[in-house]
Amino acid sequence: MLSHSIIVERYFPRDIASLQTIAEFTNGFLERNGVSQVHSFPIHFVIEELFTNMVKYNRRNGREISVKLEIVEDQLVLRIVDFDVEPFDMTEAPPVNTHLPLEKRKIGGLGIHLIKKMVDSIEYEYVDRESRVTVTRKLQHV
Repeated sequence: MLSHSIIVERYFPRDIASLQTIAEFTNGFLERNGVSQVHSFPIHFVIEELFTNMVKYNRRNGREISVKLEIVEDQLVLRIVDFDVEPFDMTEAPPVNTHLPLEKRKIGGLGIHLIKKMVDSIEYEYVDRESRVTVTRKLQHV
Protein backbone atom coordinates (compact mmCIF):
# COMPACT_ATOMS: atom_id res chain seq x y z
CA MET A 1 0.00 0.00 0.00
CA LEU A 2 1.25 3.48 -0.79
CA SER A 3 2.27 5.68 2.14
CA HIS A 4 1.46 9.10 0.69
CA SER A 5 -1.94 10.74 0.52
CA ILE A 6 -4.29 9.56 -2.25
CA ILE A 7 -7.67 11.27 -2.62
CA VAL A 8 -10.75 10.71 -4.77
CA GLU A 9 -14.09 12.50 -4.51
CA ARG A 10 -17.33 12.06 -6.35
CA TYR A 11 -20.87 13.40 -6.06
CA PHE A 12 -23.83 11.03 -6.12
CA PRO A 13 -27.54 11.65 -6.68
CA ARG A 14 -29.62 11.63 -3.50
CA ASP A 15 -31.19 8.28 -4.25
CA ILE A 16 -30.86 4.81 -2.73
CA ALA A 17 -30.23 3.56 -6.28
CA SER A 18 -26.87 5.39 -6.10
CA LEU A 19 -25.58 2.77 -3.66
CA GLN A 20 -24.55 0.44 -6.52
CA THR A 21 -22.47 3.17 -8.17
CA ILE A 22 -20.99 4.17 -4.80
CA ALA A 23 -19.98 0.53 -4.19
CA GLU A 24 -18.26 0.38 -7.60
CA PHE A 25 -16.50 3.71 -6.93
CA THR A 26 -15.34 2.47 -3.52
CA ASN A 27 -14.24 -0.96 -4.78
CA GLY A 28 -12.20 0.65 -7.54
CA PHE A 29 -10.47 2.93 -5.06
CA LEU A 30 -9.74 0.12 -2.60
CA GLU A 31 -8.41 -2.22 -5.30
CA ARG A 32 -6.24 0.45 -6.98
CA ASN A 33 -4.64 1.23 -3.64
CA GLY A 34 -4.04 -2.31 -2.44
CA VAL A 35 -6.42 -2.12 0.52
CA SER A 36 -6.94 -5.59 1.97
CA GLN A 37 -10.32 -7.29 1.43
CA VAL A 38 -10.59 -7.47 5.24
CA HIS A 39 -11.48 -3.78 5.24
CA SER A 40 -14.00 -3.88 2.38
CA PHE A 41 -17.10 -4.90 4.35
CA PRO A 42 -16.71 -2.34 7.16
CA ILE A 43 -15.96 0.48 4.72
CA HIS A 44 -18.93 -0.40 2.51
CA PHE A 45 -21.21 -0.74 5.54
CA VAL A 46 -20.22 2.69 6.89
CA ILE A 47 -20.72 4.38 3.52
CA GLU A 48 -24.06 2.66 2.92
CA GLU A 49 -25.38 3.51 6.39
CA LEU A 50 -24.32 7.18 6.26
CA PHE A 51 -25.51 7.72 2.70
CA THR A 52 -28.84 5.98 3.34
CA ASN A 53 -29.48 8.12 6.43
CA MET A 54 -28.72 11.30 4.48
CA VAL A 55 -31.15 10.29 1.75
CA LYS A 56 -33.82 9.10 4.19
CA TYR A 57 -33.80 12.17 6.45
CA ASN A 58 -33.40 14.85 3.77
CA ARG A 59 -35.66 13.54 1.00
CA ARG A 60 -36.80 16.95 -0.22
CA ASN A 61 -33.27 18.13 -0.80
CA GLY A 62 -32.32 17.72 -4.46
CA ARG A 63 -28.59 18.26 -3.93
CA GLU A 64 -26.07 15.52 -4.54
CA ILE A 65 -24.04 14.00 -1.71
CA SER A 66 -20.24 14.05 -1.77
CA VAL A 67 -18.24 10.91 -0.98
CA LYS A 68 -14.51 11.42 -0.54
CA LEU A 69 -12.03 8.62 0.08
CA GLU A 70 -8.45 9.24 1.12
CA ILE A 71 -5.55 7.10 2.20
CA VAL A 72 -3.11 8.81 4.52
CA GLU A 73 -0.21 6.58 5.56
CA ASP A 74 -1.84 3.59 7.30
CA GLN A 75 -5.45 4.75 7.43
CA LEU A 76 -8.45 5.26 5.23
CA VAL A 77 -10.30 8.54 5.70
CA LEU A 78 -13.90 8.72 4.49
CA ARG A 79 -15.79 12.01 4.38
CA ILE A 80 -19.43 12.27 3.36
CA VAL A 81 -20.92 15.73 2.95
CA ASP A 82 -24.62 16.52 2.74
CA PHE A 83 -25.46 20.01 1.48
CA ASP A 84 -28.21 22.45 2.47
CA VAL A 85 -29.45 20.42 5.45
CA GLU A 86 -30.24 20.81 9.13
CA PRO A 87 -27.60 19.51 11.54
CA PHE A 88 -27.57 15.94 12.85
CA ASP A 89 -24.52 15.03 14.89
CA MET A 90 -24.37 11.25 14.87
CA THR A 91 -21.50 11.34 17.36
CA GLU A 92 -24.02 12.48 19.99
CA ALA A 93 -26.50 9.69 19.31
CA PRO A 94 -27.32 7.81 22.53
CA PRO A 95 -25.76 4.37 22.94
CA VAL A 96 -27.79 1.33 21.99
CA ASN A 97 -28.30 -1.31 24.66
CA THR A 98 -27.69 -4.43 22.60
CA HIS A 99 -28.29 -6.62 25.65
CA LEU A 100 -32.00 -5.82 25.77
CA PRO A 101 -34.40 -8.22 24.04
CA LEU A 102 -35.45 -6.96 20.60
CA GLU A 103 -39.01 -6.21 21.70
CA LYS A 104 -37.72 -3.81 24.40
CA ARG A 105 -35.29 -1.87 22.20
CA LYS A 106 -36.10 1.53 20.74
CA ILE A 107 -36.21 1.74 16.95
CA GLY A 108 -33.22 3.45 15.35
CA GLY A 109 -29.61 3.98 16.25
CA LEU A 110 -28.29 0.48 15.59
CA GLY A 111 -26.57 1.50 12.34
CA ILE A 112 -24.72 4.33 14.08
CA HIS A 113 -23.83 1.96 16.93
CA LEU A 114 -22.32 -0.51 14.44
CA ILE A 115 -20.42 2.23 12.60
CA LYS A 116 -18.80 3.30 15.87
CA LYS A 117 -17.64 -0.30 16.40
CA MET A 118 -16.14 -0.58 12.89
CA VAL A 119 -14.05 2.59 12.72
CA ASP A 120 -11.27 4.17 14.75
CA SER A 121 -12.70 7.68 14.85
CA ILE A 122 -15.77 9.68 13.86
CA GLU A 123 -15.95 13.44 13.58
CA TYR A 124 -18.93 15.63 12.81
CA GLU A 125 -18.83 19.18 11.54
CA TYR A 126 -21.68 21.48 10.55
CA VAL A 127 -20.78 24.65 8.67
CA ASP A 128 -22.90 26.80 6.35
CA ARG A 129 -25.70 24.21 6.22
CA GLU A 130 -23.25 21.44 5.29
CA SER A 131 -23.23 18.29 7.38
CA ARG A 132 -19.79 16.63 7.24
CA VAL A 133 -19.09 13.21 8.69
CA THR A 134 -15.48 12.06 8.68
CA VAL A 135 -14.51 8.56 9.74
CA THR A 136 -11.10 6.93 9.85
CA ARG A 137 -10.13 3.28 9.85
CA LYS A 138 -6.61 1.98 10.34
CA LEU A 139 -5.52 -0.30 7.52
CA GLN A 140 -2.92 -2.36 9.30
CA HIS A 141 -2.86 -5.98 8.32
CA VAL A 142 -5.36 -8.04 10.27
